[in-house]
Amino acid sequence: MPQDSIIQMLVSGQNDLEWFKQNLDYLKSKYNNKFIAFQDKEVIESDANLDELMKKLEKKGINISRVFIEFVSKIKTIL
Repeated sequence: MPQDSIIQMLVSGQNDLEWFKQNLDYLKSKYNNKFIAFQDKEVIESDANLDELMKKLEKKGINISRVFIEFVSKIKTIL
């Protein structure tokens, strides 16, 4: 993979993570207790079950290594 492509992917990923942080309150209200897959500052799929989310992404032909997947909840989780 050319170095320019890698840099572009890293910048895009950083932008997506920043978008996620900035929109977390909205995402919690809309996708409470769900896993969300997002890319390019957009939620592309969601499900309460991670396995089902993966199946949905696969069915859409989405490469899961190219998207972020996060669990959103109004309740703070402590690990």
